Amino acid sequence: MSNKGLGKYFWIGWTAAILWSLYRLLTNEAWVLDDEIAHYLISADVWENPSELWHPWSRPGRNLLQFIPAHFGLTPARLWTLLLAGLALWLTGREGKRLGLKNLWALPLLVGFQWWFPELSYPVLTQTPFMMVWVAGMFFAMRKKLVLAALCFGYLGLVRHEGLALTGLFGLWVIFAGGGFARLLAKGKWKDAASAFPHAVWIGAWTILPMVIMNIASGLTRNEWPVLMFFESKPTEMYGSGPLWLYCQHLATGAGFPVLILLIIGALKKWKTLSWDLLLYATYPAYFILHSVIYWQGLFASGGYYHFIMPMAPFIGLLALRGFNTIRPKLANWGVALVIIAVVWTGLIMPQQQYTVGDSHIDGMPPKAKSLKPIAPPLTQSRFGQGLKDAAAWLEETASPDQQWLTHHASIAFWNHKKTIGKELGAWDHHTPASLPPGTLLIWDAQYSVQESFRFSLESLEETGWQEEKRWAHGTVRAFRKK
Repeated sequence: MSNKGLGKYFWIGWTAAILWSLYRLLTNEAWVLDDEIAHYLISADVWENPSELWHPWSRPGRNLLQFIPAHFGLTPARLWTLLLAGLALWLTGREGKRLGLKNLWALPLLVGFQWWFPELSYPVLTQTPFMMVWVAGMFFAMRKKLVLAALCFGYLGLVRHEGLALTGLFGLWVIFAGGGFARLLAKGKWKDAASAFPHAVWIGAWTILPMVIMNIASGLTRNEWPVLMFFESKPTEMYGSGPLWLYCQHLATGAGFPVLILLIIGALKKWKTLSWDLLLYATYPAYFILHSVIYWQGLFASGGYYHFIMPMAPFIGLLALRGFNTIRPKLANWGVALVIIAVVWTGLIMPQQQYTVGDSHIDGMPPKAKSLKPIAPPLTQSRFGQGLKDAAAWLEETASPDQQWLTHHASIAFWNHKKTIGKELGAWDHHTPASLPPGTLLIWDAQYSVQESFRFSLESLEETGWQEEKRWAHGTVRAFRKK
């Protein structure tokens, strides 16, 4: 990475932000989301089963960016993901400079100390790859490298499904730009529009190329066509719906209150001009609105999770810097220092992570009081997580080489990954309590086993001849054997 034009103080801030995330990466014993472990296992297994590269749930776009480091272990995969976050932070700095924003030294702090950034910048999830590809698309588009921008915006739908909406918005931005096919057509300039049409087709072809390749590859290797997913708006009812304003709350507790206040100031400050190029940044608020509406209407198995909008961090940081630049002339030096301290310190506290990560939401787990530490401590195994870990150790001690076993929690598979422990039937196969043969071992958990996609309720196990052998973590993790 070249530091040309950004200044040494930008790189000091960049280093501070990345080091805080790196500390979290190296000291956290647990994980923020179970999905990370499932994504990692699928990526690691690509080397033995190449068709897993196109696994629809694990997102081919994420897989393509993470399967190589995943071959070497979870920590290398996390380190690589953090490198992508660092690249996104650098590209954001380059955009801040192009936009003429002052005080670029503050930008990496306004992005890297958002409360969700050190939480989600390194896990093997979709958030950081999506963030990096999105800001790279903006970077190339603003410099008129439209083929590279098209590939980036076309790739977003491979990393997260809602990225397809951003792909469409990019296409509209291209054809309605000055000299664009659609704009000329709307003005009735038929001849000029005809001349511009080949360019629109050329950029459009590059934009849809990633999605076309992914569907063909998935069709050939898995006999699945991911594009059909967009025609099934309600694949399940289990994720429910919620208020339209929920993501406003997520924005506050995800980006953090100091950054949010600066963002509001930056957004409300009068805009001298709004060039067509700048309108491509509307993909960020459009993404926010899209997630709000999707969850409000209960579509596409959203769940309304806060981490879905973490890829907006670069845009949030740029607006927050605009707000910072607005108030800085009105503040004494000590006032400026207080603003920056508030951003960094609350980013070290990470209230969102301290209060929401835990196991009190697990059915059957008694509540546990929490206290806010002045600096967020490393994640340790929760009571439920430790129960799963103990169950995995018990399975390793108990299972014979020919023992068939099943689990619905990725953690069990992670702790037993690449070990010869019986014959795992697979956590995502469509087994039922009645279909499994006698003698099968089940590591049951109260979080996933009971979900509608797995249907292993305690009642169904009792009705189909399963006998409990051991339990952990207040009974939220149990071992059953079918008689």
